[in-house]
Amino acid sequence: MARPIIVSTNVADKLSDVVAYLKDDLKLSQEAAWKYRDRFLDFIRTFSAEVDHPLCRFKKWCELGYRCAVFEKEWIIAYEIADKGIIVQDMSNTALLKE
Repeated sequence: MARPIIVSTNVADKLSDVVAYLKDDLKLSQEAAWKYRDRFLDFIRTFSAEVDHPLCRFKKWCELGYRCAVFEKEWIIAYEIADKGIIVQDMSNTALLKE
């Protein structure tokens, strides 16, 4: 049975920033930036299946009980499993996280 996915405002804002970065700084077309965002969201939707990623190895997120998934080797997505579904709480570029 699929679990509902809830994306926090924090993650939605960060994903919007990524799209803006792709368009403004990397000079990708709006269409290419939106396709990247769509792939990102499609990946998050896979969390609704009965598949659980391991607890995060990053101390701050591990202490919060978050599980982590890697998107395209560049992004770590932190989520928690709650009674109401999967809550995607945070995301970070892999280069910015430390153990």
